[in-house]
Amino acid sequence: QEPQTEFYNNLSHIKVELVDSPTRSQALNVAWQYVKATWADHHDDANPNTTSLKELSANLEDVLNFRALPTPMECLGFTFKLSGLSFQEVTHIIRHRAGSFAAQCTGDRDLRDDPAVIPEAVQNSPEFEDRWIKLVEDSKLLYAEMCDSKDISMMDARMILPKCMTSFYLMRLNLKDLLGFIAQRQDMQIQPAADNLLAAYMAKEVLKVLPEASSRINFGKPDMHYVKTFRVP
Repeated sequence: QEPQTEFYNNLSHIKVELVDSPTRSQALNVAWQYVKATWADHHDDANPNTTSLKELSANLEDVLNFRALPTPMECLGFTFKLSGLSFQEVTHIIRHRAGSFAAQCTGDRDLRDDPAVIPEAVQNSPEFEDRWIKLVEDSKLLYAEMCDSKDISMMDARMILPKCMTSFYLMRLNLKDLLGFIAQRQDMQIQPAADNLLAAYMAKEVLKVLPEASSRINFGKPDMHYVKTFRVP
């Protein structure tokens, strides 16, 4: 069976889906109990059920901004499905060691019909785009022929496939590490555009669950790592 390949723009093909998270109510309650337990004389003194929503929300904002005990952020887990990733994006997300990951398998799954992505700059250069597509198609054809020969295992044959082939990953982070990941990857001066998009999409999903996180997520701020490390004469 000859390979079939669909090609996509590498940025527009990225998709972020929040597959598991605490509810806002759960986050408010956990933050309240963790913070107030420190000063409680009795275990019922930290009961969030007797507290107004305004107070619970203000307390969570204090936690998010390190004005109160930050530990509650470590108790709140978020799991994302990140799809349409090239190998380049994969290496960037798994470098963030605070996360837990599950990968789409490549060792015992036929990859001949998997899609590939092309950067916009290459799409705007027809000669390079034609050569890009040909290399991908040639490598996938060789992959398919090796697998079909039964002389080469899928695990060995897959090594010929290019980095622009796509896959999906599950990524789980606690809220503290997630906010750190977003802050790091939103830097448009030193991070690639794909990472900027991943950060923006993940931030959007977090804000749907916890509007209080808007006090920590700011895509309009200066890229301070670049500012501090920029070399001037």
